[in-house]
Amino acid sequence: MDDVNHVKWRMRVSYDGRPFLGWQRQPQGLTVQEALETALATALRRPVSCTGAGRTDTGVHAAGQVVHFLADPGVDPSRLLKSLDGLLPSGAAVRDLERAPDDFSARHSARWREYCYRIRFRRDPLDVPNVWLPRRGFDPALLGEALSWFEGRHDFERFSIPRDDGKHTLCTLMLARAVPVSNGVDLWIRGDRFLHRMVRSLVGFSLDVSRGALGRTHFERLIAGDVVDPRFWAPPDGLTLERVGYDDYTEPERHGCPAGSYDRLA
Repeated sequence: MDDVNHVKWRMRVSYDGRPFLGWQRQPQGLTVQEALETALATALRRPVSCTGAGRTDTGVHAAGQVVHFLADPGVDPSRLLKSLDGLLPSGAAVRDLERAPDDFSARHSARWREYCYRIRFRRDPLDVPNVWLPRRGFDPALLGEALSWFEGRHDFERFSIPRDDGKHTLCTLMLARAVPVSNGVDLWIRGDRFLHRMVRSLVGFSLDVSRGALGRTHFERLIAGDVVDPRFWAPPDGLTLERVGYDDYTEPERHGCPAGSYDRLA
């Protein structure tokens, strides 16, 4: 469809990852992208294509996924938000909606993405659903120490699913810290880019260190490109895409996120 007369809109979306097969549209089942595009097409009475800031995997949650799409400049944001609230499945919601600059891209304009992985010691029926309860114990202090090793610029090839697209695997992490909470620990990770399942690999490695299975030498070997197996990969249950950073569209830090001078790129 001709989009010449349409303008760009952007919105923040939250979702419980459990009912969805990740963000990106695929034939095997319902994804967040498909749910949003279907709801928008119904509300706007025309096909709509959505672009997200990050392609979260199956079961991964989001509190601040950023999405852009093209639509008529006369769209009433409050009316569209109300329509989407009734059209989207219960596991997803659009938090806000506004007109975006013509050159804005949810994906390419992003300067960083911020994730939080929430681990809990005991089940709490009143806790948020996006947490993970490991069956084995671990040392939270060692977990935090190991996670901090990842701050800075490194080659994360060994901490991701192998890729064959020819793109580099260097990433800069401005933040990789563990924050103790009353019933567990929250792991905050912010970076300029992330590889496929990279966060789950970092969390899994840090847990291996916290249990005495791996150490600093293994970290150095993996960063240098060596193979170290077997290693644990954390499940998607506790992982949430919290925020995406832009020059003009960044949310304030969420409660519990470590304060510090980690907003700049290294």
